[in-house]
Amino acid sequence: MSSPDTPEPQNTSEPQNTPEALSPEAIASIRVNLDEVSTRAATAAEASGRTSADVKVLLATKTQPAAKIRVALEHGFTLIGENKVQELVGKADDLADLDHEAHLIGPLQKNKVNHTLRHAHCIQSVDNLELATKINNRLEALDQTVDFFVQVNTSREDSKSGIAPEETEALIAALQAHTRMRLRGLMTIGLPGRTPDEIRPSYADLRELSEKLLSSGAMSPDATELSMGMSNDFELAIAEGATMVRVGSSVFGARYYS
Repeated sequence: MSSPDTPEPQNTSEPQNTPEALSPEAIASIRVNLDEVSTRAATAAEASGRTSADVKVLLATKTQPAAKIRVALEHGFTLIGENKVQELVGKADDLADLDHEAHLIGPLQKNKVNHTLRHAHCIQSVDNLELATKINNRLEALDQTVDFFVQVNTSREDSKSGIAPEETEALIAALQAHTRMRLRGLMTIGLPGRTPDEIRPSYADLRELSEKLLSSGAMSPDATELSMGMSNDFELAIAEGATMVRVGSSVFGARYYS
């Protein structure tokens, strides 16, 4: 059984906001941005031979106050992603009355697993067996399950988390014994670039890896999701097969820091 986690993190920097704390203009701007992102994602999906229903928009809410997130949830967007466990925990109560699915999309430290499992429906940043074992052991103790993605470092940048593409199959094979965890697919953070030719290869590589793992039977036929693409390049990611894009600044504007 896993050892106890550190005390529940307190997000003291997160302002206690309500929707009323935002101006009517700010609320209207978020709604307009949401509609624009939705339209752009649908157009990109159709251009790739799919439908708008084939691509989900997850709102990356790092540093954004709960008031802004509530506007988006009330507008019909139900997927949110936090980079830090502290923020995932700190905003949970303020969003609890609204239907939504919270994902952890940033790195997860083993001593924050308990806190994460209390609030996250899905963990998108699993990239090593030791972390997965810690998660699965804790789920056994709680008699719960959780969805997850394997994060792959397709850009091969030292600064980014994720397993190397050539090591992914072995990790997925080892994770088959972790029966409390349901693999939904693969996730990557694309290579920053100024042109499509610079950006697209890291997304194409994830799609090709997924296709290889699915066709060989190394990955469950249900694990078809590809989480890739952010505000500045999500249309390129959709063109390369993304089924979920993580969009923040295009909706909320610049990140909020108190």
